[in-house]
Amino acid sequence: MNYFNVRHVSFDLWLTLIKSNPEFKPKRDALLKDYFKIPHPVEAISAKIRVWDLRFNAINEAGGKNIDSDEMVLIILADLDCDLKRITPNVMEDYYKTMEELFFRYHPVLYEEYLLDYLNRLSDKGITLSLLSNTGFIKGETLKKLLQQLKIAPYLKFQIYSDEIMFSKPSKEAYQHVFDNIKTFNTIETNSILHIGDNENADFIGAKNLGMQSALINSNTISLLSLNINTY
Repeated sequence: MNYFNVRHVSFDLWLTLIKSNPEFKPKRDALLKDYFKIPHPVEAISAKIRVWDLRFNAINEAGGKNIDSDEMVLIILADLDCDLKRITPNVMEDYYKTMEELFFRYHPVLYEEYLLDYLNRLSDKGITLSLLSNTGFIKGETLKKLLQQLKIAPYLKFQIYSDEIMFSKPSKEAYQHVFDNIKTFNTIETNSILHIGDNENADFIGAKNLGMQSALINSNTISLLSLNINTY
């Protein structure tokens, strides 16, 4: 597919630039069970997390705001019959650090094998790049460290995460943050910005609502690397 008059490309993160390590979630679910001494088998815990993960995503997209990752975990723990009175902010902080270590041990990988070459080609055309991502259980501060490790970060002028701006895609406020950041280093119109992602509502429609161009990719049909992006 061809896109023209593009001076800046904004990327989604999950299933656009990176994909999960399949070993991570089962080990995270086991960690949650052990850490909080949850009185249910890990299979039941995994099932609950999947249900709530979908709910949290739907709530964030519908309301345009962002549910804090600690609140998400606490809601799941309450649904799993844990006594929240014995859980303090320090406990939650320690749990997240432990989970983050596990995340980096079984970290996500590049979604496309030649992704870095593709980002380099866009940069060589004079197109600036950035990232706009909704967050869930993994915080933006952790994802920034991951993108540095995967060598994606040097290509990005900036990274925006919903837990840091408190707005989620597809809200206009989230995309306005992209536009405002670009204006700090470039004079540009919204129709010269292309946002690329895998979610029709959050990425494709959300970007269009602010006047940006948008591209919807899907691993089964349209690959990121198949997009032909031009500055003319």
